[in-house]
Amino acid sequence: MATIGDPLMDLGNGLAYWIEAGDPAELHLMRRQPSHLDGMLSRQQLVEYYTERAGIISNGGNGAGFGFYQVFGLFRLVVIIQQMYFRYYHGQTKDSRFAGFGHLVNYLQGYLLNTIEQYS
Repeated sequence: MATIGDPLMDLGNGLAYWIEAGDPAELHLMRRQPSHLDGMLSRQQLVEYYTERAGIISNGGNGAGFGFYQVFGLFRLVVIIQQMYFRYYHGQTKDSRFAGFGHLVNYLQGYLLNTIEQYS
């Protein structure tokens, strides 16, 4: 798949999956890459590095300039996980990995609301 659009949308979507060592245990349940290990960039560092190299925004992602993209990425992730749990709950899939996603959706909703408030 390929699209033409705002590259910060892709960065925001990717960061929704970027789990840091200090993140709550609920987020670590979603971790699929080693972004939590020593030596890996934090979300903030990744945004600063990307935006500096691309010359996209000057605030390094510290304020509302990147907040929209971070919130969008988290919202998208919550929708994806909710859809997976819905399918599991209604017997449309038997994949036991989705059994705990109801709890995860509820947690991520609160996490998302806190993130929105951070940028408000």
